[in-house]
Amino acid sequence: MECGDEGNTDTIAAFSSYAALPFLIVMIKETLTLRLNQRFLNVHPFEVYHMGCLWSLFKGLIYMALLALLLAGGFAGNMAYEELFHAPWDQILGIENHRRDLSQIHAMENRYGWQSVTVPSEDGTRLKGSYIESGNRNHRAVILLHGLYQNRSMCVPYADIYREMGYSVLMVDLRGHGESGGEYPDWGVHDIEDLNAWVDFLKAKDPSMQIGIHGISLGAAMALLYSGSKEGETMKFYVADSSYASLMELGREKIMRYTGDDRLVLGMDVLNPFFQAALFVHDRKLLRDLDPLVQSAKARSPLLILHGKSDTLIPYGAAEDLFSEAGSPRKELYLFQGAGHTMEMATNGPAYREHVQKFVKSLQ
Repeated sequence: MECGDEGNTDTIAAFSSYAALPFLIVMIKETLTLRLNQRFLNVHPFEVYHMGCLWSLFKGLIYMALLALLLAGGFAGNMAYEELFHAPWDQILGIENHRRDLSQIHAMENRYGWQSVTVPSEDGTRLKGSYIESGNRNHRAVILLHGLYQNRSMCVPYADIYREMGYSVLMVDLRGHGESGGEYPDWGVHDIEDLNAWVDFLKAKDPSMQIGIHGISLGAAMALLYSGSKEGETMKFYVADSSYASLMELGREKIMRYTGDDRLVLGMDVLNPFFQAALFVHDRKLLRDLDPLVQSAKARSPLLILHGKSDTLIPYGAAEDLFSEAGSPRKELYLFQGAGHTMEMATNGPAYREHVQKFVKSLQ
């Protein structure tokens, strides 16, 4: 036999083995079927029927239990969704509630002639702000965003930082605050659309306007959410002062401290899938859409992160996490010694002004 014939023989043998496989499988199947039939030949037909009924009942009970679990989870998840907006966060977080106190901003609008402006958001909600136009027409503006349970009055001390650089300044009331529509804080569910409305307002005044966004506390978180959006990519810069990193982690920590009951934290973990389902059903969003840490990872505009090292409401580790994960190719982090939550300006105003102005001027 030649060498080539040996290879052909191996090939034929292998093919014959594969060809025999279907016959072997059929033989095994028939053998097993025969043995099973022989085993049940001695079982009374009534017993077989009875066993089948029990199995059907068992399956039905399992399906009913799963359905009840899903319904209960859905109900609890929807309740958790409602609590996100209706919970007394001022008490849970231990902060003062000044969101409807507008006496200061109204007095300053009247005194200095600042323009009171109103724009509609995408869903028709009325949004309110105060606009201070620069006299030098240099095509630059900044949007200032206040903290939780505050209003645009909180932004007044920050306005001069930008006015000194020739910027027009737009101080806005977040949804559910000040004179803007919405009964409760929104936690970022509609803030992308709301900021789009304010950007459109500025672009209508000057199509060449270069726009930055400076947020404090909740406003900083909203700025970071916007930085990761498609529309937010066009912003000139972002300044995030005292932002939280994760909405869920913020809620877990503060609810635990507020109630002292760690079972609630376990309940939050169990309910998380149902809560996210309710969030998606109501708003077509998931928790990652409301997390500054996740969204700022997609940012491409320059970013300055500021935080107080003595902040007990949102420890400065959140700022370090945000800085580490931010996708901005140009990013800076500055921590203020001895400053509590949003107290950097009060603790060291000159240093705050210097860092912000140095950062912004470096982009011109």
